[in-house]
Amino acid sequence: MSTPENTTSVEQPQRKSKRRTVLAFTLAALAVGGIGAAATSAAWSDNVFFSAKAEAATFNLQGSLNGTTWQESDSKGSIQLIVPATALQNLVPGESRTIDLWVKNLGSVGAALTPTVEWAASPASTFTANPSATVEGLSASLTAATGAGASDQFQLKVTTDSNWAASNQGKSGTIIVTVTGTAVAP
Repeated sequence: MSTPENTTSVEQPQRKSKRRTVLAFTLAALAVGGIGAAATSAAWSDNVFFSAKAEAATFNLQGSLNGTTWQESDSKGSIQLIVPATALQNLVPGESRTIDLWVKNLGSVGAALTPTVEWAASPASTFTANPSATVEGLSASLTAATGAGASDQFQLKVTTDSNWAASNQGKSGTIIVTVTGTAVAP
């Protein structure tokens, strides 16, 4: 009876050996199958492409003294829009005068507007006290050139003090009105 016990112990290592062989074969088959699947999926690929042309906006402000004739005036050194001297001639104490001005957006996008008024440095004002000069009625923004709100009329208002000194008689100065436009996204 000792023989059957020996047979059992011999069969167990053979079974383990067979299991290892089957397991190794199965793992090898899975590895080969995985590589084959990866090679197969690589053959199934596709691309899609997009193109988009980018173009910068145009931006150009022009001014007018009459609302019909428009001009560029890009720097303080070469102002093209000059109010006739008679509009502010013979100022007296306590007087206020208003001059109509226009601005127009010729660009492809809207414009946010900011006005500034200053007295020219050259030639410098000879007034003892400069009259006050302000911009009134200027829109905060303009639409693109194709929009209904692409232009705006506003006023330059010049006022002398009611106690304006007699020393201002015969004096003069030049007022510069600047309308700065900043392009805004549509």
